[in-house]
Amino acid sequence: MTNQYGPMATAYFAFKSMIFFPSQAEALNGLIAYLESSNPQSPLLVEAKQFIDDASELEFDFNRMCIGPYKLLVAPYEGIYRSGNHVINTDETVEVADFYQQIGLVIDDKFNEPADFIGNELEFLYCVHALASEQRQADNLEAANELDAMADEFVNKHLGVWINPFCEGIKQHAKQAFWREFANELQLFITKQLHE
Repeated sequence: MTNQYGPMATAYFAFKSMIFFPSQAEALNGLIAYLESSNPQSPLLVEAKQFIDDASELEFDFNRMCIGPYKLLVAPYEGIYRSGNHVINTDETVEVADFYQQIGLVIDDKFNEPADFIGNELEFLYCVHALASEQRQADNLEAANELDAMADEFVNKHLGVWINPFCEGIKQHAKQAFWREFANELQLFITKQLHE
């Protein structure tokens, strides 16, 4: 992972990669590179480096908490937190998908996670920041500003609304210290994006 799209896109890429591919060396190395450049004192960096040779335990722990096959300990879906029901594909899911469509993103039918899956929301914000960076490099400042505003709106109306209970759940249920520190970093990063 390069920093070609700037620090915001780099951060979102690092976080979403660990959600989607927790046992892949490429995802872990991307997270390590991001932390080394942005927060070299992070306890997450120390934890991440312990799994460079084999990150399979990270995937087992994430799946145990957020995927199943048994009861979800930590629901990775916005709609569950916002609707108050323990169901997926809620009105919130539709609202999130509508945001994605503004930049032409559509969830692939073969991918069996709804639009409001934590990884998808992080992916969307990565894409928006990467597009904004491209627009800035092409001197299309108005387009870049519109994309920045879209990212801000999405964080304030969606991801920022449920990131705290999601991350607190991870901290409560994680067996691996890595995921507790990951939740701390992610929570802090998203919370900094919120506008009162």
